[in-house]
Amino acid sequence: MAPAPSEAPPAPTAPEPAAVPEEAPAPLEEPGRKKISFFGMNISAREETAKKALMGAGAVLLLVNGIGIPFVLPKLTQRYLGAPYLPMKSHNVNVLFDRVLPSWLESRTASSAASASSNQKLPLAGLRLIDFGSGDGRIVACAAQHGMKAVGFEVNPWLAMWSKLKTRRAISLAPEPGSGKLRWANAWNESFADVDVVTIYGRPGDGVMARAARKFEDELPSSAAVVSHHFDIPGWENYLVQDIEGLKVYDMSRRDSSRLRSRVVE
Repeated sequence: MAPAPSEAPPAPTAPEPAAVPEEAPAPLEEPGRKKISFFGMNISAREETAKKALMGAGAVLLLVNGIGIPFVLPKLTQRYLGAPYLPMKSHNVNVLFDRVLPSWLESRTASSAASASSNQKLPLAGLRLIDFGSGDGRIVACAAQHGMKAVGFEVNPWLAMWSKLKTRRAISLAPEPGSGKLRWANAWNESFADVDVVTIYGRPGDGVMARAARKFEDELPSSAAVVSHHFDIPGWENYLVQDIEGLKVYDMSRRDSSRLRSRVVE
């Protein structure tokens, strides 16, 4: 019996081509989204969200500048030159009205024909006071409570507004003839010709005190006094009559004496 023919070997098959990986589809740009460059970073956001973010940032910037600029304005320009806001301590305010000014008034009336107040409880009653840069209004309020006719000039609108609210009750309860007014105004533009007392808190080094001295020299009457808190007024060494706890009192009657002496020397 003849052997069965052997099966032919299977024909070799061609290798299957390697699968080519499909490229991932590029992400579709979501409609309404925009890219914003913020400090070098690209941020994608919806158009409406981007607008709100930009408007919010702009509003915050305006708010910060609107509040902050009035506080630094006195240091930025000569037109509004002055000291930064720094409220006088309550103790110093009390010393000013209970010791410093009554003592000055007593010495003034003793050496001149000026008449002292007949009100023993309110020896300062009727005197006119200007606070040069009134801040929170505490000096004006206390002056009014001592019977003085006080006005405060403040260039910062926020401080002027706040001081009016803060001192409204105290001023309203001031005894006659006391009164107090707090004005949003530049003190450099105001007249000091009809004033008895000026209070000022300046600072050295930028010409505030020297400029104030020139204004006071030109405008204040000889019966007036200037009270500087802590800082000396340059060139006024001969006018200084008191220095109590940093409250320096300069008597303007000595200005006329100094001028007279200088004329005699000439």
